[in-house]
Formats: sequence, C-alpha cells, structure tokens
Amino acid sequence: MSETPSWMLYGATGFTGTLIAQHAHARGHRPVLAARSTPGVTALAEKLDLPHQTLTLDDPDRLRAALADVDLVLTAAGPFLHTATPLAEACIDAGTHYLDISNELQVFRTLYDLDARARQADVLLIPGVGFGVVATNCLARHVSDAAGGAEHLEVAALAATAQPGPGVAATREQNIPFGGWIRRDGQLHPLELGEGITTIALPDGPAQIMPVPTGDLEAAFEATGVANITAYTVLRAPAAADPQTSGEDGAGSRTFESFGWARATGPDGATAEAWLRTGDAYVFTAEASIRAVEEACVGSRRGACSPATAFGPDFAFTVPNTTRIDTIPVL
Repeated sequence: MSETPSWMLYGATGFTGTLIAQHAHARGHRPVLAARSTPGVTALAEKLDLPHQTLTLDDPDRLRAALADVDLVLTAAGPFLHTATPLAEACIDAGTHYLDISNELQVFRTLYDLDARARQADVLLIPGVGFGVVATNCLARHVSDAAGGAEHLEVAALAATAQPGPGVAATREQNIPFGGWIRRDGQLHPLELGEGITTIALPDGPAQIMPVPTGDLEAAFEATGVANITAYTVLRAPAAADPQTSGEDGAGSRTFESFGWARATGPDGATAEAWLRTGDAYVFTAEASIRAVEEACVGSRRGACSPATAFGPDFAFTVPNTTRIDTIPVL
C-alpha cells in the first residue's frame, strides 16, 4: 500500500454516500467518487472537486481494472445483499481492501466466508463500518473482556437522526425474510420474529428490545467468540434532545442522541454492561467509515473481520462526541 492511500467511495450519490463524501472532503481526503449513474456522480464530484467515474458491477473486467488503481474501496451502495459479494470478490482479485456500511446478517456470513481468500490476497474485508455495527461491536468486545470469559452476550442499538435516509428501513426489509436468528452454543438458530422481547435501560430511559437478524450478530461473534449471542433492535422511537438545553447543529435542526448497548454474562452469573452515546447516527456513520478507511490503510490486519477486531474496542470512541458509559442511574 502507498504511504498516501488512494481510495474509492462506491455508491457516492446515495443518501449516506453523499454524506460520507462530504465528510471525507472536509477531512482532507480525495476519494474517487463512483456510482452506477453518470449524472449524479458527475454533479457531486464537481461540487466537491473530486475525481469520479461511472462504474457498474456487471462488467467484471472494467470493475477489476478500476479497483486496481486504488488501495481501498468503501461502499455505501445497497442493497448490500446484491452488491457486497461481487464487489468484495472483485477487491480480492484486485488486491484492494474492502469496507462497507452494511448490517445484513447474510452479507456478514458471506463475507466472513471469504476470510481465507482475503488473507491469501493480503486484503482486509470489513463489513459494517457504520453506526449500528461499530457501536455494538466495540461495546461487545469491551464487556466480553470485562466479564473475563463471557458465556452470554447481548447487543442492541438505537439510531437517531435529524434527516432519516432510506438505509435503516431498507436494511430492516432485507433482514425480515430471514426471520429472528440468534446464536446458541456457537451455532445460528432460527427464532420466530417477534419472540424474545424484553426491556433494558438506556441512558434516556427504559426501552423494549426485540431480537433481529442483523450483521451485529455475526460481528459480535467474530469479535468475541462468545457462544451465545442475541442482537436486538429497539422498539421505540429515539427521543430528540431539547435544543434549548443541548444546542442545535449547523443546519438548525434538533440535536439527536443515538445509543448502543451490550451486556455480557459470565459462567458465574456476573454481568458486565456498557452503553455508547453519540449524536446523529448518519453523521456517526460518515465519521466512523472515514476513520475505518484511515486505519485500514495503515494497519497490518488482513482477512475478513469485524471493526473491533481490526481496530480495537475503543475505535468507536474516536468518533467526535461519542462516549462510553459503564453505569447509569437506576430508573
């Protein structure tokens, strides 16, 4: 890899892709913006004064040639069930690192199965460098380590945003057909969707959570090796902080708070629990994905892995305005 890595943002014209491009530009990066549609990517590239190209996944030779010119690809192009595998495989063939912001269980299972090929090609594959997975994965590693050999692990995330994009809804729709999977004794087991609802405490109040088959489930297992894992979604809408007490962002919209949660239970029944608190989930995704690009290009890790395995359990807290909470008042 070069000392000053070049990278490509694929899916740059989508809601999250555009936000990532803007944050990357503000941080001094000059990624190649790529998308399947010429007018959109041309307009965005001209606005940000960045290089660009139109690129589809159905032309393998042209795709591999384009990837050979960059050190890393970060993709925000969904639905990831259709885009992740062909792009990751093309990256392996080209010797190019691959990152994405997916959170679909099947995507993680498929990409983790590419571990041996990625290692042989000296390539790093990391699905899930956006809010949900980064938040739960780093917390999972933290509480698992704190429990000193956890037997059970639970994770959940609550995403709040001032400008809801289609990504969260699309991910939910993509995951629902696979049912409510959980991991027991190291193996995935089906769970009827809607079963297993429980209540936890979040820093802003109690919340009902329900098991869901998201990528968090596989990422937590990869990062910790815990045999029994449940990944949840929060069933209530996130509360917006009062702008009179929390301030307003640059756009004048209300300030939102997003949360991650993880709890590990040891063989003796002792538990370790932690929360992550941050702001707008889409802003977190943009910041975290760019930091993942920076870490991936200078690190020596290879193969398919989770964010916490590649970058450590404190990676999430390199994102501005993100903190870990180890105790909250009893409600």
